[in-house]
Amino acid sequence: MTKVLSLIEQINEFVKQENFQLPVFNDIAMRILKMARHEDYDIREMSQLIYQDQVLVAEVLKAANSSFFGGLSAITTIKDAIVRLGARQVSDLVLIASERIQYSAMDKKLNTLLSKLWKHSVACAIGSQWLARRLSYHEKDNEAFIGGLLHDIGKLFLLRVIDTMKQSTELSFNISYDLSVELINSFHAEQGYKLLSQWNIPQIFCEIARGHHSEDFDQDNIPLLLVRLTNQACNKLGIGMTRDPSIVLVSAPEAAPLRIKEIVLAELEVMLEDTMQIAT
Repeated sequence: MTKVLSLIEQINEFVKQENFQLPVFNDIAMRILKMARHEDYDIREMSQLIYQDQVLVAEVLKAANSSFFGGLSAITTIKDAIVRLGARQVSDLVLIASERIQYSAMDKKLNTLLSKLWKHSVACAIGSQWLARRLSYHEKDNEAFIGGLLHDIGKLFLLRVIDTMKQSTELSFNISYDLSVELINSFHAEQGYKLLSQWNIPQIFCEIARGHHSEDFDQDNIPLLLVRLTNQACNKLGIGMTRDPSIVLVSAPEAAPLRIKEIVLAELEVMLEDTMQIAT
């Protein structure tokens, strides 16, 4: 553990000296997210916003034509994607697409970790939202989606810092794959809370980032419960950095306050496996 503590000290010093920051959310994605909350949104205006970013266009069309959101005919325009999926679903896809670019590194081993982290974050976002709707927490589905997407942002931040330090030779010793995993598992929750707080992100998402592993958690915080349970389902299935098939979801401490049935948890697992075509 000495090396990890030494490394986290180096990371904190590097972040402080270099003023290292992750990019704040894509402006277009945030404008679309706000627009989608209103029933009287302008579909042409939303389409034009998406067309300003080729990456967003490609990702939305890819998702709209995937079997996960399957339709009988191919979608070739953003307007058609909005009609098929609805504004809120498209806004979620835009947010996913805008965040995806951050999950890459120059170091091959770190890039592998970030690829796994990306798949885990997308699965948690879509799974938490699905679970909110399945349990009739419709008013919480947007919070569950964003909370799921951001819950591990502390891991993203730490891995990106390590990658930058490696390229600048700022590390005093070579960090192994195992040590990278140990580091992010130990410090990502508090780091994620700090980062989101600095961005002035709503407190609900800061609390999810900090509390998604805590033994003592608020059992009345529905978005947190949804993200925690979906996170465990992903870990059970191996969607992410770890795989633990011994996890029994119905016995998880979040299952009781959510009053969730075993059949719903089985449906969740099937749905999560299907989401992988969106995250790849």
